[in-house]
Amino acid sequence: MSAKANEQARIIILTGHYGSGKSELSIQLALKLAQQHAAVALVDVDVVNPYFRSRERRALLEEHGIRVIANTLGVDQGVDLPAISAEIYAPLRDGHTRTVVDAGGDPVGARVLSSFRRLLDPRQTEVLCVVNAARPQTADARAVIDQIAAIEQASGLKVTALINNTHLLEHTERLHVEAGDDVCREVSRQSGLPIRYTGVTEHVCSDLPADLAGEIIPISMHLRESWMKSS
Repeated sequence: MSAKANEQARIIILTGHYGSGKSELSIQLALKLAQQHAAVALVDVDVVNPYFRSRERRALLEEHGIRVIANTLGVDQGVDLPAISAEIYAPLRDGHTRTVVDAGGDPVGARVLSSFRRLLDPRQTEVLCVVNAARPQTADARAVIDQIAAIEQASGLKVTALINNTHLLEHTERLHVEAGDDVCREVSRQSGLPIRYTGVTEHVCSDLPADLAGEIIPISMHLRESWMKSS
């Protein structure tokens, strides 16, 4: 089951298993929104992973007019203290800023969401579960559904849609994206959740089947420096 994006959604929360690629997707979605809206914010509340955080690309995001909100320490790299800034409440409350929330992976990271869930109008909020079926912990529909249940219990929020973001970084091939599509379609069949987007690394975009579920989001790998790529 696929579906168009909820045009009423002012706040988009990305959650999912550690290593699913939430932060890269958060950056891409914020950049996409900035092309359409004057006021856009990216809120990084990932207190689980000290690496590959969306706030590490603050300069790029601010260059596109995107407000970046993260920890209270003013440090964007390598900090793993749960020091979430009170500034996060402003875009959630103001009624007009389009806001992407990059939440930490797994129930531990999702628990942070419970601290401000009462500020979220369900009519204006999307909670998207990012699925990387190349990860052993989310390789099949049952595992993904169990993951969603654990995230919902920890956060107090209901997941509203899925993102197929199946990849192996620069080694991603069409077959990986298709395998993720199969898993997400089965999750959708069992849960009723629509597939909102499919995240695809840029080098694969020209080799995609026409019937993938969800809107295609090209991923530019902003957080993976060239020196970190394997040979």
